[in-house]
Amino acid sequence: MSMSAAEMHVAVLGAGVAGASAAHALAEHGFKVSVYDKGRIPGGRAATRTRASDHYDHGAQYFTARDPAFVQQVQSWVDCGVVALWQPRLLAIGAQSERSTPGGEARWVGLPGMNCLASSLLEGLDVRCGLRVERAQRDESGWWLEFADAAPAGPFGALLCTLPAPQAADLLADEPLGLLAGEVEFAPCWALMTEFARPLPVDFDAAFVNRGPLSWVARDASKPGRPAGERWLIHAGTPFSRAHLEADGKHVAGLLLDAFFAAIACPAQVPVKSATHRWRYALADPPLHVGALVDARRRLALGGDWCQGSRIEGAWLSGQALARQVREWRGSLA
Repeated sequence: MSMSAAEMHVAVLGAGVAGASAAHALAEHGFKVSVYDKGRIPGGRAATRTRASDHYDHGAQYFTARDPAFVQQVQSWVDCGVVALWQPRLLAIGAQSERSTPGGEARWVGLPGMNCLASSLLEGLDVRCGLRVERAQRDESGWWLEFADAAPAGPFGALLCTLPAPQAADLLADEPLGLLAGEVEFAPCWALMTEFARPLPVDFDAAFVNRGPLSWVARDASKPGRPAGERWLIHAGTPFSRAHLEADGKHVAGLLLDAFFAAIACPAQVPVKSATHRWRYALADPPLHVGALVDARRRLALGGDWCQGSRIEGAWLSGQALARQVREWRGSLA
């Protein structure tokens, strides 16, 4: 038998790369898709802050491509002007303060920000931002979603949840998949965005930091398509972020700024302005490598970078796995 209109309508929770990947793929196969996200705009942890004169990729910094399907997707983004190659002067600052230039794969960034990866995939789709799903439940008609400040939505023939595993576990506490998601632990990350009046006297654009409180620093303007200015993004490492998870943002900013100048061996400068962002659920620790968690009987599936290795590529591949699963469900009813 053919699927009803409700069965062809899929709800996707989360407008990051995984959710956008799934939604885009389903729309291409004739499904009606509605995407819900609590954030102001799509992107998830592939995020870009562009308030006032600020411009920072304060979540995922860049991405690489290895899987052939994702390589093809990256080429499509390149052809559309959505991504560009980033070739920074890159260092690794080691435990003994050694500095070396690490090799590696091509590094790609979104244009003009990392959030464009998700927004490009979601163009033309039904995307509802600024909505926090408070309850998801299934009855004989399908899945229903309840929100704090909006009318319920549904019924949906399938529910795809791409929230970080702890959030998925809270929302779906009564579902077997929710219990599985609850077993996945996440590491936090504090991010500091800071701007200086003049260029810092350093000979690099980005660095992996393997000592002290920090894990990564990058000059935002070194990425293609970014506005000029001496803006630096500083990521704290997991131990520091866990130890200061509930600390005041201004206090954290001071600690990270001191650590930044110590790590780069540069005289301290007073920033023009600074802001912090706490990623409570930055990376799965450790991630799964399953693509997606699936409950075919309930027409429910969970995905995200935490299901496929904690990388942008993994998020996109997980979204593709989610979409394939829904198409298989349709096939079972045909």
